[in-house]
Amino acid sequence: MGCKNEVSRENGRKLNDTFELVQDRAFKNGLILRGDNSSYPEAVGYFYPFGMSEKEPNWALAQWGTRNVMKDISPVTKNDSIIYQQDTKRIFFYPQKGGNMKIGLEVFASKEYLASRRLGEDWVHLLLEQNFTKHIQLKTIQSLEYKIKARLLFCNNRMEDEYSPDLHTAQITLFLTVQNRVKGSPQYGDFFWFGLPLYDFRHEKIAEYGAQDLGKEDASKKFISTVASDELFSGSIHSMDWITIDKNIYPLIKKSFETAQSRGYMKNSRWEDLCISSMNLGWEVPGTFDCGIIFECPSFLITLKEDN
Repeated sequence: MGCKNEVSRENGRKLNDTFELVQDRAFKNGLILRGDNSSYPEAVGYFYPFGMSEKEPNWALAQWGTRNVMKDISPVTKNDSIIYQQDTKRIFFYPQKGGNMKIGLEVFASKEYLASRRLGEDWVHLLLEQNFTKHIQLKTIQSLEYKIKARLLFCNNRMEDEYSPDLHTAQITLFLTVQNRVKGSPQYGDFFWFGLPLYDFRHEKIAEYGAQDLGKEDASKKFISTVASDELFSGSIHSMDWITIDKNIYPLIKKSFETAQSRGYMKNSRWEDLCISSMNLGWEVPGTFDCGIIFECPSFLITLKEDN
């Protein structure tokens, strides 16, 4: 499916109306569980925190690099939260008034790693993922409003003298894939990672970053462009207070595409060829850390240009 304006008249909306890109923000359709290897992303099970659904889940839970895949776990209800837990990971869902959903993700890497991670070795992930079925050309968008609230619950370094900040951390960045979706284009399917950071154990303020995706055998080798945390929110999530993001990220995506091209990536793609095709959000833990975060389900509100 190529890029096109598929939602401009959905439910009778006008071209310049705002609509939500993220599907099933209440998780009513459940989640697909993926295993420990991103090269083999087939489903290993399902979670249905709010009852079985006949619809295919929009969400997936990826567990790359784990030694203990979550599956075949019955949920527990506690204080209005739906909890799935095993020795090394925990995920919980806390419905809010007005339809918002808070999600908790916790990783206990002290029970994952047998020894401190070394250069080139895989690391533990716990990621919520979603592929977007509606591919909207970025050139047709007026604004893209990113909204989320988040609070760090805990992050404890269990490595002592073996800790090396060049190799080890616990971090959370929301990534969008910005992809060429025009069939017939010489770079159809090519993409870069656009990152919106929330937390990194090493830095209270996260700097802008751009580099090739490397570090493990199945890395994508695509360009990663991450904006500075100061571009998104004031303060630091290290404070363990709630942070709030409400930001039009459309200009930041365009700037990142220009940076990618200046570094030699996506040279045969045009801005007109690009769509946002997927997102992921969660823990990457390339060190022995026990860590947890709670956040409201992210929102990406798109407003189309009037002249589409």
